[in-house]
Amino acid sequence: MSVYENAQNFWEHFSSRQPEIEQALTSRDYPGLVRALEPLQESAMNLTGCGFFVEDAADQFEMTFDPGPNKTSQYLARYFTDLCPAEILKKWIVNPVLMPLSQKAVEAQVQIRDHVYTLMDFHVFYTVDQKAQTFQTRVYCPGYSLIDNEENKKEMSMYLLELAIGQTLYEAYIGSVDFVNEPPKEAVDFCGLVDFYEAIMTVVERDHWKTYKSPLEIYSVYQPFQDFAHDSLRKDMKIIFTTHPLLAEETLGSGSDVLLDLKAKEGEYGYIYYANPFNGKDDALLRQELSRQLDKTMSELHAGQVVGGAMGKSYSYIDWIVYDRTKFLKAFEQLRRKLDDKVELHYQPFGITGQDQGTQVTQVPEEDSSAKE
Repeated sequence: MSVYENAQNFWEHFSSRQPEIEQALTSRDYPGLVRALEPLQESAMNLTGCGFFVEDAADQFEMTFDPGPNKTSQYLARYFTDLCPAEILKKWIVNPVLMPLSQKAVEAQVQIRDHVYTLMDFHVFYTVDQKAQTFQTRVYCPGYSLIDNEENKKEMSMYLLELAIGQTLYEAYIGSVDFVNEPPKEAVDFCGLVDFYEAIMTVVERDHWKTYKSPLEIYSVYQPFQDFAHDSLRKDMKIIFTTHPLLAEETLGSGSDVLLDLKAKEGEYGYIYYANPFNGKDDALLRQELSRQLDKTMSELHAGQVVGGAMGKSYSYIDWIVYDRTKFLKAFEQLRRKLDDKVELHYQPFGITGQDQGTQVTQVPEEDSSAKE
């Protein structure tokens, strides 16, 4: 099996229950809806690592995968969304991540002692860091003073903030989240939590910040601490750029949790590499162009997707999530022959051979991240 086959099977299962789900949503039959969704929820958790929820929107039904910050689940949810059949999309909107002010957010309730609070009862106090293009936030609820456990209040604030603004904005623009038991006395910008999405987008558009359509467009950049005289595979890296920081850190060390998680879901993380032909800045330009070209081809085939890469002293690297190994390797072999006059490409799964052991990394500040894809 492969992630590709898993996605096809999931949507076939969904189609078989689609009339039952739509009827339950339309008639507000929530017990019936739970029964119809239960096997699909179990399947989604097993295949993507995340659940989903459904809503009866104004003119269409809506389904939203909820992977949270887990990058593997985000990639799988996005892949499943991309493979949703056109027949389903005639009546359904399918989202790969939590959207701003979803029905889940509107209906969210928090009980503190004898009081029940909704998002309308929460406010966010914030400052804007123009250099980092982030917001430093403090969430306030009148009931917070009744909660003794500070960790619970912080976790609640993070969860509700994410519900209000959606996963993409939360990862892109929130620099810190804290709570306050009382409104701050100092002059500071604030708004209702339900209005914070608009407040963020006003700043983003006014000040021409970088925008993102997905959390998978957000790159982190790292520089390994190591001896650059080392020329061996994955040990010569001078700069790493990735949408999946945990994967980058794990493959530089000795862990395997991220790799095993995807393997259990029938996928694979790996990398394409080749010897640098120029020994100069042209190597970076070539790697970037190859990454775009290969990603376009593999994405069209639903075989894989680029998740990052690296520049090394001796080699260049393009890192992948592979959804269908058979399709990927077949396409790779064709591309390898096509590009043979430029570079000699090789593919290697992470966690087999060539894996670095024990290299430390340091993250490059965002303003210096010019090597992003």
